[in-house]
Amino acid sequence: MRKNLDELTIMNIKLHLLPKLLKRSISVFLIVLIFGYFSGLDLLKHTTSFNAQGVEQNVLGNEFDENASELHFKMSERELQGIIHSHVIPLSMLFLILSILLFFTSLPPFVKSFLMIEPNVSLMLTFGGLWLLWLGYSEVKYLIMISGVLMHLSIAVIVVLLLKELLFKKAN
Repeated sequence: MRKNLDELTIMNIKLHLLPKLLKRSISVFLIVLIFGYFSGLDLLKHTTSFNAQGVEQNVLGNEFDENASELHFKMSERELQGIIHSHVIPLSMLFLILSILLFFTSLPPFVKSFLMIEPNVSLMLTFGGLWLLWLGYSEVKYLIMISGVLMHLSIAVIVVLLLKELLFKKAN
């Protein structure tokens, strides 16, 4: 009986009811996190120009395009594996942390459920798509773009909702 009561108490925790110091600490963490996360978008802009052709050129190269202003070679399998490995593991951990925080908000369950799952689905589609693109399935470049945009939007929305809950929602 006691164990069920303790589990119920943990499940009733809400971010906006946490002590002020903890809410501030989590808020600063989220701000630093989003700064670091979105600074990576600048690199993405330089390597892909935020378009499907740029993604394709970055992965498959353009050494046969005589009109290319900058020469790119096809990624080696090892390079692609390194990129996938070094992105998927940390990003999935980041999404888990955000999902746990999101769970303890007062948002409707369907919103929480979608936002807790979507970034990981997009992560898998984006980096799985890069692998398929490298294997020669050039049509997936559009899937990579769409899933990448959804992943970045989801993270932005999650962080904004978490900050709103932590900084502006008052205890009833």
